[in-house]
Amino acid sequence: MIVAGESYLLWSQPSTWGGTLPQAGDAVHIPANKRVLLDINPPPLHSLTIDGELAFKQQDLDLTTGWILINSTGLLRVGSAGAPFQHRATITLTDGDMNRNVLGMGTRGILVNGGTLEMHGASPTPAWTKLNAHAMSGTQALSLLHSVNWQPGQRVVIAPTDYYGVAQTELHTTSSVSGTQITLSAPLQRFRWGVVQYVSTTGLVLTPTFSVTPLAIDQRAEVGNLSRNIIIQGANDLLWQNHQFGAQVMIANGGTARIDGAELTRVGQGGRLGRYPIHYHQLSYSSAGAWITDVSGQYVKNSSIWNSAHRCIVIHGTNGLWVKNNICYDIAGHAVFVEDAVERRNIIEDNLVLRVHQPISPVIDSDIVRFRRGPSGFWLTNPDNIVRGNVAADAEGNGFWLAFPAQPLGSHKSVPIRPSNVRLSEFANNTAHSNMRPGVNLDFAPFNDAGQTQERKYIPTVDEQVDQYTNRVRFTLSDIQVYKNNDNGLWNRVSWPDYIRFVSSDNAGKFFAGAGDDGDIKDSLIVGQSLNNLSPIPSSDPQTAVASYHSTFDIFNNVFVNFALAPTQPTKASGVFATDDYYTNAVDKGLIRNPTNTLINASPGLRVRSPNINTPVGNAALAGALWDPHGYWGPAGRYWVYDVPFLTHGLTCTPVMPAGQNGQSCVGPYYGVGMFVIDGSNRYQPRHPIRAQRLNISNTVVGEWIVNEGSGSGTNTFGIMPWMRHFAAVKGGRYRLDFTDGVSTVLPLNDVALSLENMLTTTDHLVLGVRFASSGPLQVYLSTEHNYNSTAPGSPYRRNLSAVSSFSSVVSATSDVFWHDTANGWVWVRVSGGLAAPDESSWLPNSDQALYRTTYLRIYRP
Repeated sequence: MIVAGESYLLWSQPSTWGGTLPQAGDAVHIPANKRVLLDINPPPLHSLTIDGELAFKQQDLDLTTGWILINSTGLLRVGSAGAPFQHRATITLTDGDMNRNVLGMGTRGILVNGGTLEMHGASPTPAWTKLNAHAMSGTQALSLLHSVNWQPGQRVVIAPTDYYGVAQTELHTTSSVSGTQITLSAPLQRFRWGVVQYVSTTGLVLTPTFSVTPLAIDQRAEVGNLSRNIIIQGANDLLWQNHQFGAQVMIANGGTARIDGAELTRVGQGGRLGRYPIHYHQLSYSSAGAWITDVSGQYVKNSSIWNSAHRCIVIHGTNGLWVKNNICYDIAGHAVFVEDAVERRNIIEDNLVLRVHQPISPVIDSDIVRFRRGPSGFWLTNPDNIVRGNVAADAEGNGFWLAFPAQPLGSHKSVPIRPSNVRLSEFANNTAHSNMRPGVNLDFAPFNDAGQTQERKYIPTVDEQVDQYTNRVRFTLSDIQVYKNNDNGLWNRVSWPDYIRFVSSDNAGKFFAGAGDDGDIKDSLIVGQSLNNLSPIPSSDPQTAVASYHSTFDIFNNVFVNFALAPTQPTKASGVFATDDYYTNAVDKGLIRNPTNTLINASPGLRVRSPNINTPVGNAALAGALWDPHGYWGPAGRYWVYDVPFLTHGLTCTPVMPAGQNGQSCVGPYYGVGMFVIDGSNRYQPRHPIRAQRLNISNTVVGEWIVNEGSGSGTNTFGIMPWMRHFAAVKGGRYRLDFTDGVSTVLPLNDVALSLENMLTTTDHLVLGVRFASSGPLQVYLSTEHNYNSTAPGSPYRRNLSAVSSFSSVVSATSDVFWHDTANGWVWVRVSGGLAAPDESSWLPNSDQALYRTTYLRIYRP
């Protein structure tokens, strides 16, 4: 028979098979150079091996067999790119021997062993869309954003628009379809949001306006069509029902697969490594780790994979694959899975992933639900892939888990690559909502083949080698929508990120959180509670828009809406700016880099109580003073401090609202005193106790700042590193510092050094007494060199303090002096700022160097 100009033998003709048609239970073989056209429904076969070609005729067909093996010269074709299949083709895979291992590829599958699989169906248009109006619980009528060519009797899925666990993806069947209107055969179980929200100068509205921001909140439920006219399915037998033994499509050993418009159901083999619905297996690297080829031109498009016992689409040791416009629904384990962290140049775009849950028998640890871990919509282990336009919702883990390890995994450990230093290709226009863990998680990378994960910082570099700081490059996540996630909108552990045009709304806890440095959060819309607010937030922690990242991120040109304070939870961040991680400096000035943010019905933030003034007292401290140059909490240029006499005595201050619960806005400046190196102790992790007493002009104590000894962490209920110990001092203030907390005491004998920050000019000064047990002659000096011990006398970066003979001479001095009170074991100093610093001509405005001008005070016995 001639089809599209090509000659085929008909399956239905006995002559094709040497006189007898294949019978039930036969192992059928199509040899090389033989081309067969399937024109009848054969009886159930034992197996089908293709070394030649099998093509489906344009008619409704059913093929049932234990497995299909396509060897290197073989081709299985159902339609073509130029002539998609227009009828119904159903391939049912039935092998009952779960232990069979056909050429190492398992069974109950289409096993592409070097051959070619071509499947091109007539896909519904579009494959998925969104609601264009609310859908109430109990309704059967849905209004869609786009006109569709869907048909009655087709299966559709409707994503939730509430928090994970409140609602879940619903599977329905259409009873009628007309343009943008579809009717379901059964009522919708839960309400779905269906309109766009906009920002006005007074809050959120449903009338289009872009006067405040060009961004809008789009929480309209996704609606996807699962039905296709090419169906690959596993048998609905006891092996499936009791053992999750579904069908698989595996492409290996140089095979080729182009799949467009197929439906795969009852797929994946639970608890069996490497047995997935669609699995591109080790096509780009040699066994020695050398790159062989990309699979450009191969793809999975416009298809649906649902009811899977083990993943959805797996890219394993394969580069250059195109995964576009697919729907994954009801998936056990990570759905779209990039396996060994060597997979590069793949394009993953416009896919809809819904309802991802923990497998009954997880094969890797990251599939198990844990803290910020669990089965996720997208598991991405290599940054060099284009990931755009996708949706991940209703996952028991993360929406998108960007888990970039230090080394490759599995059988690709010999590939010379460091994924955690590979440059990011593209991550943009993705949406994550209604997930139990963060919408986007850029942390917790695997470190072994068991899939165990650990904190791992992503630092892309120019040469993709180990971070040397000088080889770092920036990376961008842009145009991301995250909403209604039961955890953070974004959790990250990174260097040099740019987060641009995020729309983050209705998430639990902190919307941007984690650890990072030199990052930007800009041009974004961040909304605490939107108009889609039927359900309470599933967290006891208040909502907070952005972590401060202790001022290592610049947060600017954003719009914040509807963030309330929770002053009844003084140890929890709330409002727009979190203040619970300002712990690296006693005075933090990084808010200067957070300008031009617009706050609408949003409090700028709660002054989280420092552990050392909390009850119980903790062995770490938050910054005593935050510079407020933009006037978020009070008059611009003041300092936001705790309402304690140690920080407010004698100063001009006004309460920060709500009064009595959120600190004071005080005229500064304040100086940071920290580091505390005693007799050669670790300058980076000081753990000895500190007690700073503020004195008035009569030397009466008006306030104390005590940080307990920090060898342990049991009393630090905040989880802050116990070496975060420092205090803020005021201009012209008088202080006494010793190293005791009433239980533990350290007496300096030979050498004490500490840091002074924000003493920018010679007019910045204070008086400080430091406990010092030595009675011998001393040298005291200031240095602006990081290695202050090596600053030589006469250096422009060193200022020696002159000795005086009394306390009164110290407090009356107008230059830098010291007095050694040997009788009582104190050294009193009067110090000021303005000392020249190395390379200060190269300091950038608002850099930490320029803001703090760190100076070191050293007192030592030569």
